[in-house]
Amino acid sequence: MYGSEKWVVEEHQLKRWAYRLFGEIAVPGRIRNNHVLQAIRRLKLHKKPVKFLDAGSGKGDLSIHLARKYPQWEVAGYELEESKISKSLRIAEHFDVRNVKYERGRLEELPYADSFDLVTCLDVLEHIEDDRTVIRRLFRSLKPGGVLIITAPSVPQRKHLSLVHRREQRIGFTPADYGHVRDGYGKDDVKEKFETAGGRVQDSYYTFGPFGTLAFDISFVIGDNQPHPALYATLFPFLVALGVADLHYISDVGSAILAIGVRPPAEATDRGN
Repeated sequence: MYGSEKWVVEEHQLKRWAYRLFGEIAVPGRIRNNHVLQAIRRLKLHKKPVKFLDAGSGKGDLSIHLARKYPQWEVAGYELEESKISKSLRIAEHFDVRNVKYERGRLEELPYADSFDLVTCLDVLEHIEDDRTVIRRLFRSLKPGGVLIITAPSVPQRKHLSLVHRREQRIGFTPADYGHVRDGYGKDDVKEKFETAGGRVQDSYYTFGPFGTLAFDISFVIGDNQPHPALYATLFPFLVALGVADLHYISDVGSAILAIGVRPPAEATDRGN
């Protein structure tokens, strides 16, 4: 179950059991990653010896999940924060996951070239000023014909509940507190930046439509990362149901965007030159 491995590094006893029983308990993250996993399944790579990189791998959620699910894959995580790499390694060691490795560094200096069949970069680009350099390096890290999947906030955003704005005012919160250096990306923006970086868009669509945005808003209103446990447990099944609905309902407008890019095969590049 996606996210269930996180109990290994969770200090809060109640959360430890929640991760073990239900997988990812942060509903916005659960929705995002279900969209990503669905996109990966559509690529039909599960029976192949894939080399996979999660760029900005955090605590190793996606990398360890895929390494365990597909033991024939070679999985790598690239992350700036040493503490997150440490947690990733602890989880990998606990589950004896041997087909995953981690390196530390800035995505602007991503060192790989012609190395991976699949690369993901999830909710990271909106935190980086020089996103063009990062996107160029992400495509460079792919083998010709390889696939890049990114997620990010979208512009324009769906309309959020008024309760969200009231809580923001009450606690003095602004979107900048998430560490974002830009509001997000639209489809045209993604297309232009992918093509400038030497890739092309295979598909792009909005996530967190009406159902996902409602789940996100309710999660934020009841406390975001620190909700009252009893209240969160009561609402959790409803929030998960909203996430499932979001997974199967593609909206014309969403609060996030998922884009799939391809590095053109070498022969296509040669013909273009």
